[in-house]
Amino acid sequence: MKVDGSCHCGTIRFEADIDPERVRICHCTDCQSLSRSAFRIVAPTSEANFSLLAGIPKQYIKRSAQSGTRRVQALFAVVALERTTLRL
Repeated sequence: MKVDGSCHCGTIRFEADIDPERVRICHCTDCQSLSRSAFRIVAPTSEANFSLLAGIPKQYIKRSAQSGTRRVQALFAVVALERTTLRL
């Protein structure tokens, strides 16, 4: 299924091809912090199925303290500090 979106200010725009069966609601503390809410909706897709149409997002990566493995990755517009995508 084709989807498109943007940050709140419109600086970052993207489109992706997602599988609706893989859309999830996450309540982990990382997602709560990133969304400033009790949950975050996550629609995972591969990099090959994701296209950045406008803007250059700032990247945030949080790693596990024990192993250094990437736990969460968020992209957001620097101007608005609005997160647009999240990678687990």
